Amino acid sequence: MEYLAPTKRGKFRSNLGFILAASGSAVGLGNIWKFPYIAGEYGGGAFVLVYLACIAVVGLPLLYAEMIIGRRGGSDVLGSLQKLTEASGWSGRLVSATAGAIAVASGFFILSFYSVVAGWALHYLAISLQLAGTHPDGAAATFEALASDRETSALWHSLFMVMVVGVIAGGVQQGIERTCKVLMPALMVILLGLLGYVAAAGGLDASAGFLFQPDFSKITADAVLEALGHAFFTLSLGMGAMMTYGSYLDSDAHLIRDQFAIAFLDTTIAIVSGLVIFAVVFAMGATPGAGPGLVFITLPGLFAEIPGGAFVAIAFFALLVLAAWSSGISLLEVVVAVAVDRFSVPRPLAAVGVGIAVWILGMFSAFDGAFLDFMDNLTTRYMLPVVGLLIAIAAGWLVSKEDREAGFRAIPGGGVRLAAVWTFTIRWITPTLVVLVILHGLKIL
Repeated sequence: MEYLAPTKRGKFRSNLGFILAASGSAVGLGNIWKFPYIAGEYGGGAFVLVYLACIAVVGLPLLYAEMIIGRRGGSDVLGSLQKLTEASGWSGRLVSATAGAIAVASGFFILSFYSVVAGWALHYLAISLQLAGTHPDGAAATFEALASDRETSALWHSLFMVMVVGVIAGGVQQGIERTCKVLMPALMVILLGLLGYVAAAGGLDASAGFLFQPDFSKITADAVLEALGHAFFTLSLGMGAMMTYGSYLDSDAHLIRDQFAIAFLDTTIAIVSGLVIFAVVFAMGATPGAGPGLVFITLPGLFAEIPGGAFVAIAFFALLVLAAWSSGISLLEVVVAVAVDRFSVPRPLAAVGVGIAVWILGMFSAFDGAFLDFMDNLTTRYMLPVVGLLIAIAAGWLVSKEDREAGFRAIPGGGVRLAAVWTFTIRWITPTLVVLVILHGLKIL
């Protein structure tokens, strides 16, 4: 399909709105659920250092690449890639079509099962508020009952999708930007409040020691590849979210500053979440390597035993819901932007139509945990890294020098040296590491 520039698109009112929305996209269940448990599995501090290195050599270069392609392309994922690579001929058309299609599909697929997990967080928030009951046999039985209860999972999945669709239907400024300007400060206030609680209640010293005192004997090849993969997932890379949000910016003058702000907020929230979670774990004598059940099984059981645990549970699961909501908004926007820009579908209609389609697919995950696991593995292990590899190729080799380095020109001296470092990284280092992630997902490494 020939690229047609949209005649009228929404824009973020301010760079702060963009930073909060993009940070909201990055900050999600990956920060509060996944990062703590994989850090626990791979020894804490050493894994954190490896993860930070992966953010630097994979996350930041790809984050800028997505943002600058979206900003300079000024359209949805498919349109922006097509516009900026069209001068490269057939190779540009092939890469842009493949990367764009997989990115949009990734956002669609991820939201379908992500909404189910976010629905579980809503259910646990309801339990904390005493609006729903727990299983008499404890936290593990409560989660098993929830995960196997099709009707309850479907109900919360449906409610979460209504929350997401309602925001997207409101538009960029009145929906996404206005909501994220409330969600992100609220999330940070709750997180800081929880940090203050664990600092006063005890366990923070042990938690800090676990996360900040590296034991490199715990680092294996699997740990490094897991850190590489999580750097991808946590910054919302490979699913078109940052490219879509970048297309709603009026200027590329602050992209370098903005990408560091986004990565800083995302990483800080992940680490502070880990501090809070492991403080509770250590204070109650539990193990940090509790795996995926850490949030939905281990912590609820511990909340029932600690002083003021009812209030802590409310705050924690409210935090989890807010993080999931902000990410869900960006995932739906990726697909809705395609419908609005390329097919001129009115935004409210596009939001509802795409939302219903996602909701239908999500029902399969709500009804079958094996299907949810399949969708999770398909997207995070294969689809996102493939898109990341293609975007690195597009940004490094197929996009013009003027477009790809536009964000560096606001830096004193024209940012020539920094642009050269980024170009070398995105052309050679980032693709190599992303290929390793793909091979790891294929069980070759």
